[in-house]
Amino acid sequence: MLSAKLHNGGIISSSEYNESTHGTRIYCLDKNCNAPLIYIDAAEEGRVAHFKTSGKGDSKHVANCGFYQRLDLVESISKVKEYQAEVLNKGVKEIVIRLSMSGLDPDKEKNTTEREQSEKTKKEVKLKNENLTPQSISSVKGVVKLLTEYEPDILSSILVNVGGGRKVPISELVVNQEQAHELLWNDNVLQNVGYFVYGKVTKLIKLEKVMYITLEENSVPFTIVIFQKHWKEFTYTEKQLVGKNVLVFGNLRKNEYKDQQKTEMIIKSDRYLQTFQRKPKNIQEDSEPNSHMSSNNKRV
Repeated sequence: MLSAKLHNGGIISSSEYNESTHGTRIYCLDKNCNAPLIYIDAAEEGRVAHFKTSGKGDSKHVANCGFYQRLDLVESISKVKEYQAEVLNKGVKEIVIRLSMSGLDPDKEKNTTEREQSEKTKKEVKLKNENLTPQSISSVKGVVKLLTEYEPDILSSILVNVGGGRKVPISELVVNQEQAHELLWNDNVLQNVGYFVYGKVTKLIKLEKVMYITLEENSVPFTIVIFQKHWKEFTYTEKQLVGKNVLVFGNLRKNEYKDQQKTEMIIKSDRYLQTFQRKPKNIQEDSEPNSHMSSNNKRV
């Protein structure tokens, strides 16, 4: 953990923590947990300073805490939504990541220019000696990796630069189909900004000139659309998608048919969609809680 709650309700990052100034009463920031934490100086374990539980007495994360064990994508973004407003409003240093998804479009010439190593932003957070948060988001696979490999306190400090001077909490861009539908039909979507929508595929229908991929309908319909001209760029089969959890990126589009409001997203290739696994319900991971994770894990 790189952030902790102080006894007065404030939140402090491990890089700024000073015992003489902030005191020794530091706690897990998850409201369901509030486990007492200890501070580990950078020199003690050969990595950045961080907070963790001792594993003794009350200093243990509870089962529904966001730091108890590894989270899948849906659990992770749920915890980030829970933490983000408080983390950003109480002075934790922001990490800005640029949204750069234009390379997904097969109709546009790919920009192959790479930034030099020396241009890396000072906003990067070093979790281990070599692991850094990315400077930009350029693929859906990268978003899945980000949300499943980093702890929710780090993710909660991320703002995404979507262009035009706008910086948006990551939890506002990664949404389920119901949230996407509500944003779209209440006219609250960010202009000219794509969203990452997650859900489970229930069916794939291929007609003469268009393909429809339907997500599990909990309360509102959500359909992914691929037109025939882009089928050669989309190689997923029905067997590979039906029953799978997916994260898909694109602009939200309204479709009103027979007085029913539907939300759609048009995509052009495989690269707009990434499958991911969820943890089985009511089954906890075999691994120990996060405070005892191995040193090669990006969570601290």
